[in-house]
Amino acid sequence: MKIYADIEFYKSQYLLGRAPKIPDADFPYWAMLASGEIRQRTFNRTDKLEEIPEEVGMCCCELAEKMYSVESVKDETGMILQSYGNDGETGTYKTEDLSEAGIRKSMDQIIRKWLVNTGLMYCGVT
Repeated sequence: MKIYADIEFYKSQYLLGRAPKIPDADFPYWAMLASGEIRQRTFNRTDKLEEIPEEVGMCCCELAEKMYSVESVKDETGMILQSYGNDGETGTYKTEDLSEAGIRKSMDQIIRKWLVNTGLMYCGVT
């Protein structure tokens, strides 16, 4: 299975000097998951390319960051804690933006942003 971005691409091309959100050791895992999403949305066209377009690599990096950030804010129950008060041990869990539907919507937006003009997402007859 092809992974569309490596740690070097992430740091030099995508981040352009910004601090990484994903630790170096964790990046290959999240890039693999992001590549799977891209593969699915492009009908496996990306694996058939001799050279991976820069847009696919950028998409992979941004998706990996999104997936990592969602996972890193979950507590041990898998829920996303929005606020916590220790005056009675209360907590409020976030449900809108980080619901499954909200996460899927933001991932869709990332994929469209990077890949809509590449022709890789075209689902008609060529």
